[in-house]
Amino acid sequence: MNIQAGIIGVTGYAGSELLRILLRHEGISVRYLGSRRLLSPKPLGELLPSFRGTSALVVRPFRLKEALEACDVLFLALPHGTAMKLVPQIFRKKSIKVVDFSGDFRLASKASFRKAYHLGHCASALLKEAVYGLPEWNREAIRSARLVANPGCYPTAALLALAPLAVAGLLASEGLVVDAKSGLTGAGRSLREDLLFSEVNEDVRAYRVNQHQHMPEMEQELRRMNGRKVQLTFVPHLVPLDRGLYATVYAPLTKALTEKGLRSLYRRAYEKEPFIQLLPEEAWPQAKSVAGSNRCEIGLRLAPGGKRVILLSAIDNLGKGAAGQAVQNMNLLFDLEETQGLLP
Repeated sequence: MNIQAGIIGVTGYAGSELLRILLRHEGISVRYLGSRRLLSPKPLGELLPSFRGTSALVVRPFRLKEALEACDVLFLALPHGTAMKLVPQIFRKKSIKVVDFSGDFRLASKASFRKAYHLGHCASALLKEAVYGLPEWNREAIRSARLVANPGCYPTAALLALAPLAVAGLLASEGLVVDAKSGLTGAGRSLREDLLFSEVNEDVRAYRVNQHQHMPEMEQELRRMNGRKVQLTFVPHLVPLDRGLYATVYAPLTKALTEKGLRSLYRRAYEKEPFIQLLPEEAWPQAKSVAGSNRCEIGLRLAPGGKRVILLSAIDNLGKGAAGQAVQNMNLLFDLEETQGLLP
């Protein structure tokens, strides 16, 4: 099988990382690269110097008709609020698979979307159809989807850490805390004063404390897994790394566990998952060790008394938190080996 793929928004951090992965994917031909910012076609290497001399691809001003004629799958690496305008047009014109990087289709209701993103949703009929693209916990639904909502980077790290507890019904409904740090590429490629090198270097800062748009996404998915509402406190931080995301999670339990029982639960959940690495007791995740990969490292420790778990989760925010996970989802959509294009 040779799948024709297109990327709309290739010049952003997630879009360019996605292209890097797709170009080494044996089952994919990249047929269309589009940018909404261009007025005329430009050589890929001129816009993204890391591809200079390695690819003859051209980035074109985005034209939906051209993208649909060329592709079997479209990746939308676009700002929030843009994909919901495009996807209905795509589905009216062609039977095509879509993987969306934005938050437009992650939340199940238009009210939740408005509250999280401060936008009205213009394609709310598709919210129920969109499949949340966390492969380790939604694999079969992804296989039969035509629209996959690629999860946010913070929710990916937090949910992979928490899911075994939630699915087992062990996660208490109150008292959950997610404290997470992300590299600067997580903020996108926009020119902002607060993201200048001199502003962020040698600094750590919290932002959107308990107000981040990823918070309702985490609560929604935990409720689906846990069978009841889970209230959480979420504190994201910006740290002076190019890429990487580290989440420290404090999870209260409905009943006490032993260290052996806790590790057995996580081992059963993840022993067959190629991209999840459960670390031994004496080791902790490192952002540096997962950089450039689609892996998630998870460390865990039971607090005294056995009714609270401390979880640590590390991913690459551009890998498992964005482009790598998008390719993992695409592999499932087209019944390819799930690890294809994603292994070292």
